[in-house]
Parts: sequence; structure tokens; C-alpha cells
Amino acid sequence: NLEDIPEFTDAEITDVKFDFRYKDANSTWIDGEPVVKVVRLTVVKTINAAAGTIEVNLSVPAPNASFTNDIRRQVALTNLVGKFNISTAATIEPLDGAPVLGVPGDFSTERKYRVTAADGKTKKDWTVKVNPLPIINP
Repeated sequence: NLEDIPEFTDAEITDVKFDFRYKDANSTWIDGEPVVKVVRLTVVKTINAAAGTIEVNLSVPAPNASFTNDIRRQVALTNLVGKFNISTAATIEPLDGAPVLGVPGDFSTERKYRVTAADGKTKKDWTVKVNPLPIINP
């Protein structure tokens, strides 16, 4: 005798985040393998929900003890980890060779993703464009 929960029909991307991952040779696990460190990039985005587009500008944080200038210069659009917030109970899938979210991938060209709402019927295709990174000087 429980009331049915409404099926959500939203198929939106509400936020985007990007990370860079690297192996820190100065920090190792007990087996001698380097620890993978994560650097969160600063994101400035424009989300146009009506058009299903997102334009992203990224900046790389300053170097620190483990995130050296040498490692910092390795940050490129071809090796970023994308993470997106989507509508409640929706799913997201990459289209046309777009990188799987949550693992390093190539965002050097526009990428397309399909968000399927919780109702399983409502679908919306999104285009994500990440603009070139600022030049990192030594």
C-alpha cells in the first residue's frame, strides 16, 4: 500500500569537474608502487541547458612539493579525468568515442554524452567543449 514514487524526467548535466592524476615517485605503497595523486583543476563553465552544451575553461593549480613543475607540464586535454553531476537517478553514456567518465581520457575535441532520465524514456544529448589549457611556463 505504498504510494508510487514519480519517475523523474530530467536529463541534465548540472556540473562538470576535471582532475589530473599522476604517479608520485616520492610516495610509494608497501609494495613499492608509486601512489597515484589527484590534482583538481579549476573549472569555469558555461552550461546552456536549452541547447545541451557546456563550454569549459580550465586552469592548472600552482606546483607544490609533490606536484612539481615537471609534472604540471604533463597536464593536457588528452589525459584528463572528467566527472559530471547529472539529474537525480539518471544515467550517462559517452557517444562517438567520448571518454568514459571517471578515468583518464581525451577532451581535446568536442565530446558528446547522452543523459537518460530515471524514467528510462527521456533522453538528452549533450556536447562538452573544453577550451585549450593556458600555456604552462617552466
